[in-house]
Order: sequence, then structure tokens, then C-alpha cells
Amino acid sequence: MEFRLPELGEGVTEGELVKWLVKAGDQVKDDQPLCEVMTDKATIEIPSHFSGKVTELVAKEGQVVKVHELMLKGEATGAKTSAPAQAAPAAHSAPAAAAPVAKVAPVANVAPQASTRPAQDVLASPSTRKFAREQGVDLGSVNGTGPHGRVLRTDVETSGKGGSVAPAARKSMPARAPGELEQRIPIRGMRKKISEKMRASKDHAAHFTYVEEADATALVELRTQAKPVAEKRGVKLTYLPFVMKAMVAALKDHPKINSTVVEPQGDQPGELVVKHYYNISLSVQTEDGLTVPVVKNVDQKGIFELAAEIADIVDRARKKKLTQEDFSGSTITLTNAGSIGGLFATPIINYPEVAILGFNKISRKPVVKVVNGRERVVIRDWTYFSISMDHRVLDGAEAAEFMKTFIDYIENPARLFMDQM
Repeated sequence: MEFRLPELGEGVTEGELVKWLVKAGDQVKDDQPLCEVMTDKATIEIPSHFSGKVTELVAKEGQVVKVHELMLKGEATGAKTSAPAQAAPAAHSAPAAAAPVAKVAPVANVAPQASTRPAQDVLASPSTRKFAREQGVDLGSVNGTGPHGRVLRTDVETSGKGGSVAPAARKSMPARAPGELEQRIPIRGMRKKISEKMRASKDHAAHFTYVEEADATALVELRTQAKPVAEKRGVKLTYLPFVMKAMVAALKDHPKINSTVVEPQGDQPGELVVKHYYNISLSVQTEDGLTVPVVKNVDQKGIFELAAEIADIVDRARKKKLTQEDFSGSTITLTNAGSIGGLFATPIINYPEVAILGFNKISRKPVVKVVNGRERVVIRDWTYFSISMDHRVLDGAEAAEFMKTFIDYIENPARLFMDQM
């Protein structure tokens, strides 16, 4: 019996084999995940379409496998007569763009039941198994609330001490043997995709970074006043919705910055494609690496609506529940390291976009201000913003003019609402 890579979605012709979930000699069941394969967009689990024994793993981890290429050999004891199912998206994601994966047929949810099987027989994704191991939770004792009793990460989180929610796990280093002075960690999966994207950006875009400071006191006060209203609506209000709205307002005055580059091909000249819609990619750090899902139509949404959408997309990114649609259509990127610290950075452009804005920490500091015609030292909320641009199509003066407009909205956030009147 031969198992070949099934169709992964429209326009997707290959995928990287990230990890085998079985080994030669294993007995597998129908629909049991066999491996993880990463496309240009997401990591997906490839399920078995037979029950039987694995005799040989033909494809190697890290190998790029073409659709219909042989991956595994086995001895089937209960082969299905129907064609292999399309691969279902797993709970992983990567920052690149690709065509949507094919939809899978819906399955019925079953009532949660406590598993009496050994942990290895429990239906759960590799990321959920890893999380359970890190939390010291036996999957065999967890009630699965997913389709067919599948154990989800949230099930593991609520199954521990008194049903409390466990904190998000950090990406752990592989185990190191005693006395080992070096480790070799394969660059594959999401990290490989990040590497490819960053290399493409540095190879094509001529990066330069412009930094400007901002008095964020009025923004801090506005958010403080709005937070109780947001909480009544069940929304966590951060600074990001205000920053995104300020970006859109400034981009309308400086439209070239909301663009992507089409490289020259043969006799065809390159093009700058100016976008008159505003889809902002947001950099989100996950345990597997940085991912950049897209918040779409920012200009058409209110502050609270954006706050709810940002919270949802960040939550799904960290729980590895993003879909391919979450990564499509970006026009510019926002990266936020303020929660970690640092004054400013020189972010790398999310190529083929032409600009990325960096938002850094807000801190209280003494500054000199003119009050009633006299210079005084006052305490203000202060921050820095940095923007990296592609110097092939944008000049330093355009960066400075954009930042001047943007900072004016940050320092006078009420203007964001006045402009809509």
C-alpha cells in the first residue's frame, strides 16, 4: 500500500514535511494524523486513509514533497474504498501568503467523554500533545470537546489544577545531552518560512529606517477614559486600535506608503501598486515564531470593533487556530514590541510591501514644555515610533512627512474622530 501527498488546496503543488507523527512498524488507524506538512501558508496534518501497519517512511523530515509524491508505504488491513480526504488545516500557522486550502467536509461534534484509552490513542494534534506534556497533563484523562472527541488545547488548559487556565507555554529548547557543548537545531517548519521571507525582503527591498518621538499623554488619557466602556462591552482595549486608525489617517495623506512592489520581469518594468484599502498586518509572537495575520478594512471599523478583532486574532495566533484567509490581502504591517520593552527598532519590511511601522513602549519621563509662555519641566507619557521603508520606491522625505502626519494624530487622538464627522 502506498500513501501519497494528497491535494492541499487550490494552487498548492507542494509542501515541506515538517514532522512524522508515526514510525516504521507502527499500527495506524483510519483518519489518524500521519505527519505535519507546511505549505506557503499553514502547517497542516495529513490524515491516514487506511488502517494497518507502517512499513517504510519514504519521505524525510525537511524534504519538500510534491502533491501525489510517495510519502509512506504500509500494509493495509482496512483500506478505505473512497479517495483520500483532503488534508485538514492543523493548529499551526506561518507568515507567508498562499491560495486557500480545500475545504473539508464538516463533521459532527460529539458529547465530551472522558477518555479511557492510553494517551497515544487519544485524538489530538501534535501541538496539543506537546502542550499537555509541558503542563504534565495525561491526555488519557482529558475530556475532548472537539470533533469525534478530539482533545483541544483548551481542554488541556481546563483539565489541570481545579480547571484553571494554564499560561501560554514558551517555545522550549530541545533536550541537551549532559556535557554537550553544541546543539544543532534544524531550521524547518515555521522558522524556515520566516527565514525565507526575511531573506527575500533583505534581498529585494533597500531598507532604511526613520525614527520619531511622540508625546503620547493625550493618547494614554483617551484610552484610560475609554477602557471602562470597552470592558462593559467585553472588549480589552489596548493602544493598537488607536495606532492603526492613526496609520490609516496618515496613509490617506501619503498613499504611496500603502503599497506593494511588483518586480520587473524581462521587458516589463517594475510597478508600485498603490492600495486604496487598508489591511494592516499585525506581528504576533507565538511559541513557534513570529506570524503576521491581517486586520482588514481598518478604515471601516470603530475603535472597539478593532480592539475585539485584534484580541481575537492574537488569541487564535497563540492557540494556533489561524486560517489561510487570516494572512491574505495585507497592505502595510505594524509591529509592536512595546509590551516587551526597548526604545525603538529597525523592523524588516514584510515584502513585497514597502513599509512597516514599529510601535514601542510608552514610559513616563520628564520633558521640557512651554506652559503659559514659559519653559517648564513636566512629566509626560513618551514613546518612539520607527518606520522602515523600501528606498527603491520611497525617499527619506516621504518617511519624514508621513511620520509628521502620523505623530500629529497620536499626539492629538481626538482628531481621529473629528475627521469622521
